[in-house]
Amino acid sequence: MGEMQKLSPVFAYYEDGALDFRGCVYRYPGRAGQAVRKLKYQRATSLADSMAQILAQSVLEEGAEFDIAVPVPIHWFRLAWRGFNQADLLASKLPNRRLCLRRVRATRPQAGLTTEERLYNLEGAFEVIVPVAGKKILLIDDVVTSGKTANECAKALKAAGAIEVGVLAFCGESIPGFTDVQRYTGE
Repeated sequence: MGEMQKLSPVFAYYEDGALDFRGCVYRYPGRAGQAVRKLKYQRATSLADSMAQILAQSVLEEGAEFDIAVPVPIHWFRLAWRGFNQADLLASKLPNRRLCLRRVRATRPQAGLTTEERLYNLEGAFEVIVPVAGKKILLIDDVVTSGKTANECAKALKAAGAIEVGVLAFCGESIPGFTDVQRYTGE
């Protein structure tokens, strides 16, 4: 498996859709993906603290500007079954962390779905539960692959008045439509 492969740059602009930018600290294949799967599916919550620290350090190093850090929500049924929301654990070291979104309907896990199934699986699945008008939002998640989850969250947040929405994940895969930049500055 080897070491975790850090992505550089961490942040990139998005040219299409509701999501303005995305960030992934590590490439999903390999050790980073293995850590996420252990956290999420084997309930290895002891990993969460160091993973959260890595995300917080990346935000500082990259100079990301945001008003609110928002963990991507999981449905209440999955939360009860798993016992925790991995995105919330990963957001724990960030300033201004707030639960601003709720997943209003259960959805199938994105992992294992086709690209077409991913397009419709999460449509309308998120609802904003606190005021976000005029705010810059940084979504926090464990993995970004297709970007569909983050984009659906961004749609809900922008419909509620957020002026900018991006996502930072512990790991991910390259997403078509992103343009590499050295640093995300919010401009």
